[in-house]
Amino acid sequence: MFGKGKSAAKQEVRKFRTVGIPRALVYYLYPALWETFLRELGLTVVVSSPTSRKTVEHAGLISETEHCLPVKLSDAHLAELSGKVDAVFVPRILSTLRGHIACPKLGALPDCARAQFSDDFNVISVEINEARIPLEASMAELGKRLCAKVTDIQRAAERALSAMRTAQTESKPLIRPAGALYFLVIGHPYNLHDAFLSGPVFQKLETLGVCAEPVSFSCREAVPEPVKWDTCSIIYDRLRRLDPQEWHGVIHLSSFNCGCDSIVSTLYHDVLREKKIPLMTLVLDEHAGQAGVDTRLEAFVDSIKEQHEHAATRH
Repeated sequence: MFGKGKSAAKQEVRKFRTVGIPRALVYYLYPALWETFLRELGLTVVVSSPTSRKTVEHAGLISETEHCLPVKLSDAHLAELSGKVDAVFVPRILSTLRGHIACPKLGALPDCARAQFSDDFNVISVEINEARIPLEASMAELGKRLCAKVTDIQRAAERALSAMRTAQTESKPLIRPAGALYFLVIGHPYNLHDAFLSGPVFQKLETLGVCAEPVSFSCREAVPEPVKWDTCSIIYDRLRRLDPQEWHGVIHLSSFNCGCDSIVSTLYHDVLREKKIPLMTLVLDEHAGQAGVDTRLEAFVDSIKEQHEHAATRH
C-alpha cells in the first residue's frame, strides 16, 4: 500500500499530511473514532460536508446504478474530497461485531475507491474484522502502516475509543409525555444518523405529536442467531426486547437495493407481529420525495391513533 520496506513507507507517509474521511458508511459505524485516531497521530483530518440534495444528485451521476443509496453517497463524499487532501481513509469492513459479518459491499470499499479515484488521491486502508480481531488491533495496524510510534498509537487509540463511546451515548433520553405515541426508528447507522436522510422523518413525527427514538448501537453484543449481519443483528435483538406496553410503533429506514434489509425485514415483521407492534418500512433512494414520505407517515400515525382510541372506548 505504501511501498515495500520501512524507508519506502516513510517516504510515502511524508506525502500524507492531510487525510480525508468521507461522511458516509464507516463515519457512522464508528462515530468520532477514526478522525480522532488520525488527528492524535498528528495528521490533519478533513471530513466531507454533511449530505445535502447536491450530494444525492452527484451520487446518482457518478456511482454505479445498482448500488444502494449509502454506497452511492460514499462515492459522492469521496468525490468532494478530491483536491482537498493528500489521501483518504477507506477501511475494508468485514465485521463490526463479534460472531457476525458486515454487508459484503463494505469489504470492497477501498478497491472501489482506488479504481474510481486513483488520479485524485491516495487511499489509506486497514481491515476491520471484529469477528476475528479486536478493533484495537486494526487501529494498531493502521498506526504501524503510518509509521507512528507504539506509544503514540496506544495513546491515540485510547482517546479515539473514548471519543466513540461519548458519541454513541450523547443522545438525550426520550422524554415521554403522558398520552403521546412512542416510536422506535430502526435502520443501519449510516441511514439513521445521516441528518439529510433521517432528519425529515424525525421532524415530521414531531409535528404529528410522536416521540421518536433512534435505535442505539452502543451495545456491542448480540446473539448471532438467526441474523448474521452485524448491525441487523443488533436491531433484531433490540426488537425482541421491546415492551409492547411502552412502544406504539416502529419505523424502519431502509434503502433501495439493500440486500441485508431485503432478508431481515421479514424477521423484523415477524417479531413485531407477535408483539402486536405496528411496523412501517420507508425505502430511501435518490429519487424519494418528501411529500410521499410525509403522506405515509401521516397515514401510519393516524391508523395507530385510531386503534388506541377504539381500544380506549371499549374500556
